[in-house]
Amino acid sequence: MMVLHYFQPVRGRSIDDSYPYNLNNKQTGRAPGLPDNNLLKSFVADKEKTSSVAKIKVVVRKRPLNKKELAKNEEDIIDTHSNSLTVHETKLKVDLTEYVEKHEFVFDAVLNEEVSNDEVYHETVEPIVPIIFQRTKATCFAYGQTGSGKTYTMKPLPLKASRDILRLMHHTYRNQGFQLFVSFFEIYGGKLYDLLSDRKKLCMREDGKQQVCIVGLQEYKVSDVETIKDLIEKGSATRSTGTTGANEESSRSHAILQLAIKRSVDGNESKPPRLVGKLSFIDLAGSERGADTTDNDKQTRMEGAEINKSLLALKECIRALDNDKSHIPFRGSKLTEVLRDSFVGNSRTVMVSCISPSSGSCEHTLNTLRYADRVKSLSKGNTSKKDGLSSTLNLKESTTVPLSSVLPAASTFEDDANDAWAEQDERDDFDASEEDSYELEKPIWKENGKLEPYNFISEDKIHKPNGQTKWRDMPKSNLKNSHSDNDLNVLLQEEEDLVNAHRKQVEETMNIVKEEMNLLVEADQPGNQLDDYVARLNAILSQKAAGILQLQNRLAHFQKRLKEHDVLVSSSGY
Repeated sequence: MMVLHYFQPVRGRSIDDSYPYNLNNKQTGRAPGLPDNNLLKSFVADKEKTSSVAKIKVVVRKRPLNKKELAKNEEDIIDTHSNSLTVHETKLKVDLTEYVEKHEFVFDAVLNEEVSNDEVYHETVEPIVPIIFQRTKATCFAYGQTGSGKTYTMKPLPLKASRDILRLMHHTYRNQGFQLFVSFFEIYGGKLYDLLSDRKKLCMREDGKQQVCIVGLQEYKVSDVETIKDLIEKGSATRSTGTTGANEESSRSHAILQLAIKRSVDGNESKPPRLVGKLSFIDLAGSERGADTTDNDKQTRMEGAEINKSLLALKECIRALDNDKSHIPFRGSKLTEVLRDSFVGNSRTVMVSCISPSSGSCEHTLNTLRYADRVKSLSKGNTSKKDGLSSTLNLKESTTVPLSSVLPAASTFEDDANDAWAEQDERDDFDASEEDSYELEKPIWKENGKLEPYNFISEDKIHKPNGQTKWRDMPKSNLKNSHSDNDLNVLLQEEEDLVNAHRKQVEETMNIVKEEMNLLVEADQPGNQLDDYVARLNAILSQKAAGILQLQNRLAHFQKRLKEHDVLVSSSGY
């Protein structure tokens, strides 16, 4: 194993040395952040403060309007405050008169479009970094519709967290023998792939303690930030992306980056180190409606159906936890199995809900906020059950007022010289078509410098207190969704069976070719029996034809199922 150079801490600057942190930020509504020197002494030195870190923290981030939305003359319909926001939903009465219904939500923190990624880190991840040294598993994940800013928000967080982890390892815990390991994988189409090992297929297993283990996942021991940066860029460059009707370049997989703290057993480095704590960053694929994906091809629609299915499974787990059910359906999807230790045991979870401010995305925004509110309720201990819309949605008021009197001015965010989004991405607007893609420079891996591996969507039916109509485009019935999910599961299983059958056919063909070669060698020998040669050749050809026919029948059946599923997808709203 190569000896990697250690990270040299830089004193006197903020966590992100390229962006000074504003201690008096009134927009985020949180307490001032800690300087670097305090970081090394603060939370870990005083363990009583770790108990004050919420088990589940929900933060909402609003992005600015992008060029497409401005071109459509869409308006900013969201007002943000320190820990609350108001959504102004435009509706039509029976006589086609426009009116606005206000929905107010309260969360742990609400970040507006002027908040930088550095401040997002201080609000979300920085408080949970020290506690992973105390046998805690922490998770930060972003949720939201396609084009809402999830990947943009999650991209810088792992690197900032790794800086702080290495500072703690090299200062506060410099004599404790801690080691940092990095792994990066994705969940695509219900299957796991290692992004740091040429997309090698992985297997998920569960041990006797109900701990999820990823078999075959490569972990890299690191000791400096630049190495971690190269690993992140390498993994991000191989992540699955695609074009959808809702987004020109969209993440089509759930990406999981894990920073694991390990320690050698009794100082014996010959034995595998034991896990002490883990910090996971999960960039969820964006949720999409069938109405937004009408122009997608069959493969993209199947991807969208699988993404929505996994996000729905995550929602069912959250709903079961919220209702104190004895059984939590974590096995509903690979995503929920990975997230199991984020919601149970000694864990800390931060959910960053990314929302679009445009009037055209109002329905998506409300769905995301309802989802986030459901997660937030888990941190309250479920001492009392909610009843009514005002509690379920954390809705303070719902009023009907004239349209022109309440809509906030559109926030283009292009006239602000201190545009945090534009500063960090070197562009003057946040484009939804670029949201779910990393603009990465491909890392350079020298032969002598290559690292060696160390061996959530349907919503509940919402009834308006004022008797107004339900939200537009309500999801289909649960029965229909269940049939669609079951059909998708069967189709994915048939695809895997077809690939396995093809692989088996190739192996059998190779054995038959060897047998044919032996037969030809025997035919060239003196005294060869012609009848025996003809009989054996006939048997070999019959075996080859039978194998090919069987594979062709399986392929024809799978093609028929694909056509049936194409019709089902079109009619079910995926």
